[in-house]
Parts: sequence; structure tokens; C-alpha cells
Amino acid sequence: MKKNMICALLLGACATLNAQVRVMEPEFIGSYYILTSDSTFAELPKENGTLMEHQNKVSRWSKITSGVSRVAGAAGIVGMGTAGSMSGVITGVRVATTAGGIGDAASTIGFLAGASGMDVVFQGNASTYTTTLDNGDLKFIIKAENNEYNPADLYRIVRFKTTKKERRIQWMEFSSSLLGTAETSKKGYIGFTAHKYGEQSYLLTVPAQSLESGQYGIFYMDIATATAIPVGTFGIQ
Repeated sequence: MKKNMICALLLGACATLNAQVRVMEPEFIGSYYILTSDSTFAELPKENGTLMEHQNKVSRWSKITSGVSRVAGAAGIVGMGTAGSMSGVITGVRVATTAGGIGDAASTIGFLAGASGMDVVFQGNASTYTTTLDNGDLKFIIKAENNEYNPADLYRIVRFKTTKKERRIQWMEFSSSLLGTAETSKKGYIGFTAHKYGEQSYLLTVPAQSLESGQYGIFYMDIATATAIPVGTFGIQ
């Protein structure tokens, strides 16, 4: 009885949250939309990153296991020489996964970036879209092929390190249960809550207290069938 009551309360809270948002479900799959009010939204620009050497010492988050290292060596990390492109690395991920039998392509991108000490880098020091925290928490709607999966396993919201010419984030692989902890936040990975929205979308909410002025991106993690990682970018003044 107690378990049923808790489930009912959670469902009620989710329904209340979605009821507050009154925008139409986005038209296109794979696009990112930021709510400008409970009834309006704007599409975020999408950018492609390239892989470059990590600027700082590789952290313990990026250390590879001996087993993964052997797989990378056997596969030759195919695709790493494709002009540093993200799509080339993903090609390598697929080959390494097939050759080594890792089985989880979404995890493999983490060991490739970590093994090579790589950052995902974006040209320019700012996104073309800028918002503020005047209205509190930031909310995003992402239309997917379906909304049957845990969005914490599918998406990462990151805060970039910026210079006059670029924005970058060190790619890391960690359990979604660690999102929102002090350690992942320190590395630039921002915690969020998420719920289903409409027929095949997700509503992601980032608490205002987790954000600060700077440049951010939303990564799509499921590279098992994708040929690139679409990244929606935005800045906060």
C-alpha cells in the first residue's frame, strides 16, 4: 500500500510539472529547444566538435582499464586519424566494439577520449544563443525517436572551458547516478531532472543553482546508431 502511494505521488508530481508547460511538441527529431516561458520555446544552435589533446593532466575519471586498452590496441582505434573529426572517432568506436565485444558503444566513446587525453572542442568562444537565469531554472525539450529510455543515460549537459577562440570539455564516462554530485559538477557535467513530454520527447530541467555565467552544451550520448554526436549550445549571461 505504501509503495503504491509513493508511486501515485511521483506520477502526480510529474503530471503537474508537464501541465505547467504548454508548448507544442517540437516537430523535428534530434533538435534542442529551450523554454523561454511555459508556452514558448526557441531552438538552440547545433554545432560539431573536433577532438584535440586535453590541456590538463588526464584525470582519474579518464583512466582506462587494461581490458579496454587491449581492445583499443587490437582495433587500432580506426577513425582517430580522420582529421580529428567526431564522426571518425565514432567509426573507430564501432570497430573497437565489434572487434573487442565490449557491447556498449555509448561507453566506448569515453575510453577513446580518455585513452588519448582528448577534449571535444568547438570553434569560437560563444554560442549564438544566449539566455539568462532571471526566470530561475532552465528547461529544455528534446524530441527523440521515442521517450522510453532514461534520459540521464542519453544526454549530458556540460559547462565548457572557454578561451578567446574556443570552447572545450574533456569527454568522460561515468554512471548517470553520479550526475549532480560535486565531483562531476567540478568537471563541468551538470545535473538535471527529466520527464517524458508528449508522445516522444523529453523535458529536461536544470536547477538555477547549478548554473553560472558561461558557455554550455547538450550532448546526445547514444552513438550506437548515430554517425555524429549532435550538440546543442547556449550561453548564460
